[in-house]
Amino acid sequence: MRRIPAFFIATFIAASFALSADAQRRISETSPLDTLGKNPSQETGWEILKKFRSFGWDGGYHWRVQLKVMPRRDRTRYLNGEIYGDRTDKGPISRIDIVEQPIDVDSDGNRIEKRVLRLLLQSGQSPYAMGKRTGEEGPPHVYDSEEALEQIAGSEFSLFDLLAPYVYWPRFRYEGRTTFRGSPTHLFWMYPPEEDELLNQRIGGVRLFINDQFNVLTQTEIFDAADRKLKTIYIIGVDRVDGQTIFKELDVRNEVTRDKTRLKILDASMGLELPASLFSAQSLMDDLQNQTIPIVREEAFEAVQ
Repeated sequence: MRRIPAFFIATFIAASFALSADAQRRISETSPLDTLGKNPSQETGWEILKKFRSFGWDGGYHWRVQLKVMPRRDRTRYLNGEIYGDRTDKGPISRIDIVEQPIDVDSDGNRIEKRVLRLLLQSGQSPYAMGKRTGEEGPPHVYDSEEALEQIAGSEFSLFDLLAPYVYWPRFRYEGRTTFRGSPTHLFWMYPPEEDELLNQRIGGVRLFINDQFNVLTQTEIFDAADRKLKTIYIIGVDRVDGQTIFKELDVRNEVTRDKTRLKILDASMGLELPASLFSAQSLMDDLQNQTIPIVREEAFEAVQ
């Protein structure tokens, strides 16, 4: 059975227990086993990180999603979307459509065509992102590191958030185990690759909160080059679909403006076998709803002893 590593969205993130927004923002209680701030073993941290990277869902998936964009000083608006995800030899991959402008009419009764942002995201140790909007001419656009940090469709999510390349960055510091919302949690500081100058100008590091009991990422904090917190991403609620646990809602909060966007899963199918053509650049030439996508359930067979 194929497995999709735990990354954010994707990402980028399965959870096996309920988390409330208020509780998620604090570190509380202590345990004799906690090692945060006590020079913990980096070898131990590496084993924990390797285990985390290997965890994930069984098979491919299909989600219908909604983005609730909540600016602190403006009205709330909603964007609908669709996500297909699976795994290639290079790592997790996802094909996403976000409806930036639904079909409408102007004051004269003229039809305004739908505008859809189509994305292809390859995560893993060699991530990349490609995109194309409805009505644009030419081939899909390949995003660079600086573009990947920009907002998507006016939301607080960026391609960087969805790709979550920091999960696979080779340089890290294990900060230790702590009790986070009553559960043992490992903290990691991830350093951006030195060779990526554009990224290093904007990002100083990313802190991961990995729950020890369930081996899932419960919170992510992104910092700029001056170590000022830029963004916090955290789970709100979970659901069980086709025998697998997924998050219900995922919040990203801009720590500078205090604006927030919530990703909500409206409908989900898990454990799917999806065609490879769905995750090709050619797929970006048309909206997902206009493509024929054969979907079948994966079957797992156990040997009879």
